[in-house]
Amino acid sequence: MSVPLKRAEIHITGIVQGVGFRPFVYRTATSLGLRGYILNLGDAGVRIVVEGREDRIHALLRTISQKPPSISKIDSVDVRWASPTGKFSEFVIRMSDAKRSRSAVPRIPPDISICDACIDDIRVPESRWHKYPFTSCAACGPRYSTITALPYDRPNTTMVDFPLCSECATEYNDPSNRRHHAQTTACPSCGPRYRLLNKYGKAMSTSNPIRTAAELIDRGAILAVQGIGGTHLVTKTSDATPIHELRIRKNRPTQPFAIMVRDIATLQQMATVHQEEVSLLEAWQKPIVLVSKRDVSGVIPIIPTESLQAISPYLDTIGVMLPYSGIHICLFDETDEPALVMTSANPSGLPMYVTPKEILMGLKGIADGFLVHNRRIAQRVDDSVVKFVEGRPQFIRRARGYVPDPIDVRGIDSKSVVLATGPERKATATVLTNRRAYLTQHIGNTDNIESAQFLEGALYHLARLVGIQDVDVVACDLHPEFLSTDIARNLAHQHGSELVGIQHHHAHLVSLLADSDLPVDTRIACITIDGYGYAPDGTGWGGEVLVGNASEYRNVGGLAGALLPGGDLSARYSARAAAGILGLDALQEHSGLFANAKLGPHTRANDETLSLLAESIRRRINTIESSSIGRLLDAVAFVMGVCSENSYEGECPMRLESIAVDNEVSIPTQYEKTLDGRTVLNTREFLLDVIRFLHEGVNKSHLAFGAQYALGKALTTIAMEAALDEGIAYLGLSGGAAINRIIARAVFETAQDGDVQVLLHRRIPPGDGGISLGQAVAAAARRQHTGRV
Repeated sequence: MSVPLKRAEIHITGIVQGVGFRPFVYRTATSLGLRGYILNLGDAGVRIVVEGREDRIHALLRTISQKPPSISKIDSVDVRWASPTGKFSEFVIRMSDAKRSRSAVPRIPPDISICDACIDDIRVPESRWHKYPFTSCAACGPRYSTITALPYDRPNTTMVDFPLCSECATEYNDPSNRRHHAQTTACPSCGPRYRLLNKYGKAMSTSNPIRTAAELIDRGAILAVQGIGGTHLVTKTSDATPIHELRIRKNRPTQPFAIMVRDIATLQQMATVHQEEVSLLEAWQKPIVLVSKRDVSGVIPIIPTESLQAISPYLDTIGVMLPYSGIHICLFDETDEPALVMTSANPSGLPMYVTPKEILMGLKGIADGFLVHNRRIAQRVDDSVVKFVEGRPQFIRRARGYVPDPIDVRGIDSKSVVLATGPERKATATVLTNRRAYLTQHIGNTDNIESAQFLEGALYHLARLVGIQDVDVVACDLHPEFLSTDIARNLAHQHGSELVGIQHHHAHLVSLLADSDLPVDTRIACITIDGYGYAPDGTGWGGEVLVGNASEYRNVGGLAGALLPGGDLSARYSARAAAGILGLDALQEHSGLFANAKLGPHTRANDETLSLLAESIRRRINTIESSSIGRLLDAVAFVMGVCSENSYEGECPMRLESIAVDNEVSIPTQYEKTLDGRTVLNTREFLLDVIRFLHEGVNKSHLAFGAQYALGKALTTIAMEAALDEGIAYLGLSGGAAINRIIARAVFETAQDGDVQVLLHRRIPPGDGGISLGQAVAAAARRQHTGRV
């Protein structure tokens, strides 16, 4: 009995370019005796045309759906059946087609960490790639950081600068080779190269730049090492001296550094690592993961305790990652160091250095040498950073390995095209089209021209890749003075689009809706907690309970506001936050707490400065009214003597969280009703109770835990009351302070008493890195709901 022959035309969308998908399909189709072709499309999908026995075509489809390359991600498989033409004699990989459909929703491949096979190639002496730091194959290597256009083919990447040698070209065109159509493949004969420069920028005489660099690191040097998407400052960890020196040169007295550890076994000797953390560290994305420092008392630690404290001062966690590119493998193979400090070389808040010229100019006087390469970086991409909260991974920074993988948005018009420019700090931007939101990589703080230009360029690049032409709406923060708001105004003018400002904390709520895969009209009660967000009345929010969905919201309660003296200074010097929250009478009563406290770069508290501080509060001069949980945690840290200055963002709350020890201390909470009917926690009485507990001799570590837990419990109580009143089934937690493990624990434990499901972020940061997503979705939903923005 003859088996019928068929023709299938297959269109597949997802992450199917740059992940070895075409060679995988080629091998499968060939093994099944099928004929036809596969090619990449301009929308980042693939098209397969195949002829042969119908049962074998079904076998091909099953293999594609059930056993695709591990790094690929299939969104849809569209199959159209027809009669065979008989014109194919074999199955081949055809040249890509740059055409794309208007309804295309592309997935663009992110950067992928080096695979085990390529690591073996680097380490095997007989290999052509022995000790070659740019080794990659169809399953690994840089992607997004090299892409200049779609489809993802070598001419559309920065590897176009490096024509393949005959051997590499043979492998590239050999369907049986794992480097078949590997766009970033190269070898020492035809690919990029590293060179080592001294501190003056002059080439060092060495036949092996990486070995010489490792020797310098072993001797305590601080080197700038250019990588896949940016540049790290690198030094040894077996001696604290160069780490302290790096802090001096970077003017970074306490901000934690990340380290790269040789392997998991090494990590387990310096940190307490849970299996979920190990799995994420070893995943192909290779993010930085915050893990708990290990108690090494009584044993000889693999890294000296002084070094660990110098890497992450005053904190109970340390940010670690595993080697993720060839240069890391090569460096570790040339040194005995168990781990290396690898911190971003750029100043905090500014874009990463990506060219040798930028690296040399920006790091003069900081780096003792420069290990740089000649492969262009098309897109800066920083390391992603993750912290586990309530057993769930939470992004602090979403970048390498994850960007630009999109977020699917439910319940909005597929025709809506929105650009969103994000907030001012820890910003990203978002392109929303065809119900799919593409977030840029982490940008940084856009309060400077360099980062604002980076944001604008990253947004333009992403919009071009996904095929954006006409834009309906440009969304931004409500704050009129942000540079990101200026960018939004210019974009709206360029595209003839509507401009809409989205309130900061509403954007947090909406980002959580989208991240939770809920329809955008779903109403939730959301605890939105952070340092600052411009409110509709011009005050500062930061400890709010909102009820709403993507198109509308109400502020139903949260933390009581306070007048904080000094404007932006109150966000840096925690004594100012404490003074504002305590108020005039309590400030005078507890003036002893403020003795010699730092109030500014050159100002200390004394009778005169405290009097001026009180007068500014009384007369509302240079004050900001704020309900920020960040400032309340600053104040608690100050009165407890834990931290008096945020030398980096969030330092005081992070140090307060780090000293906390689980116990039964319970801080009283007093609620009040505002004139507009909101329920708020009296923060003045809360802070006074903390002071009272201190005077009564309560252990500081116990009190730190009790204070943070009480805040989480109080906010959850307010949110649950609102959810119950309005029949809401979901309680969310978003904002920068949502990664506080004690507050999050209090939210989960308190919510157990109510009939609500707690929502935490999963795929985007709960902090300001997710704001642009919320802005874009809110603007689209509001436009859809009202017919206009």
